[in-house]
Amino acid sequence: MRRNLTYWVRSKQTNEISGFGRTPVPAHFKTLEEAKLYRRELNLHKGAYHPGYFVEEQDDCPPPSFSAGPERS
Repeated sequence: MRRNLTYWVRSKQTNEISGFGRTPVPAHFKTLEEAKLYRRELNLHKGAYHPGYFVEEQDDCPPPSFSAGPERS
């Protein structure tokens, strides 16, 4: 089974959600290189007291489905 990996750039600051500017966080990417580049740009522009950003890898495989068997009445 082939794993579909996706990458998220997230903030180390607790509960940071920004989608109002040109650099939304958390941000979703299909390749690790794109995510690293975005993280690098965010870290260059962060404020002095901001802890920074990191890349998180997620497996996008759908969870297995289990059948309940025949219906009982």
